[in-house]
Order: sequence, then C-alpha cells, then structure tokens
Amino acid sequence: MHQLRLHLLTPSLIALALMVLAAPAAIAEDYERGLSAYNRADYETALLEWDVLAQFGDPKAQFGLGVMHTFGQGVPKDDTRAMDWYRRAAERGHAGAQLFLGHGLESGNGAEQNLEAAFFWFLRAAEQGEARAQNNLGRLYETGRGTNRDLDIALYWYEESARNGNTNARKNLARLHGKPPPAQ
Repeated sequence: MHQLRLHLLTPSLIALALMVLAAPAAIAEDYERGLSAYNRADYETALLEWDVLAQFGDPKAQFGLGVMHTFGQGVPKDDTRAMDWYRRAAERGHAGAQLFLGHGLESGNGAEQNLEAAFFWFLRAAEQGEARAQNNLGRLYETGRGTNRDLDIALYWYEESARNGNTNARKNLARLHGKPPPAQ
C-alpha cells in the first residue's frame, strides 16, 4: 500500500537536507573564527562571529560573550550581562560557564549573592572535571558556605582538584594536613 515516493525528494528538499547536515560544521567554523579573533584581541570580529551563534544557543559562544562582558573586551564591561550569558551556557552544560556563574553567585558580582546556587553550579562544573570548580567546592564544604560543613568531602574535592593540576588545591590540602604548602 505505502510505496516510497522518491519523486517527493525535490531538489529544494535535498538542498535543505544538505544544509541541515552541514550546519554543525559551519557553526564550528564560525565559533573557531570568533575564537581566533578573540585570541588576537580582535574583539569586534569575535563579537560578530559569536553573537549570532550565542543567540541560537551555542554554549561556547555564550560563554565567550560572557567573558567579553566580564572584562569589557569589545563591549562595555557589564557583569549583569556576563552573568546572563554564563547562565545560558551553564544551563547547556558548559563547565567554564558553570564555574564563572558560580563565582558571580558566590560574590554577588553581576547577580544577587546566592551561596546555595553557587554551590550547585560549582558542583556541576566539578563533576565535569573542572579543577577550579573542584577547589571551590572543597572550600565551600570546608567553610559550610552554601552547603553543610563536611571536612571529609572538602578533602575529597581538594584531592580531585589537585589531581587535575590545581595548585590552590594542593595548598589547601597541605594547610588541612598541617604541612607547609608545596613548593612552586
């Protein structure tokens, strides 16, 4: 009864299918052009490349725009806007954005201070192996800020962070163990 109707595959439908299949590669190229421009301090080009991608939900571009707003690179310094971009990228799983969002929420810089939310975002980034977030999570567990104080869990996160190369975590471990900090 149901026959495959190949004649329905018109040239315009085929072209549309090819565009959809090629879109991820084009998006990656646009992001890389933006990153290359950013690394050259050509913030105008980075902004042009990333803005459209960010509007369509690309988390790397959203994070990049957040960084540009944090440091006033090619755009006015605006911590509130930066936090908005970090939140968008963090919600899409970007570990760096989760870290930066956690910082802003912990400090109240660009957003209302919320230690529990900072803890939440540091945890999301730490679970992805982000060493700075792991160290921050250890600090929150050590101090009981945003979560219950638990030195065993603090040590766990400091150790994870140190294994991932974070020198601050190594210092925190040495301090908790009553030893001099490791030489740099």
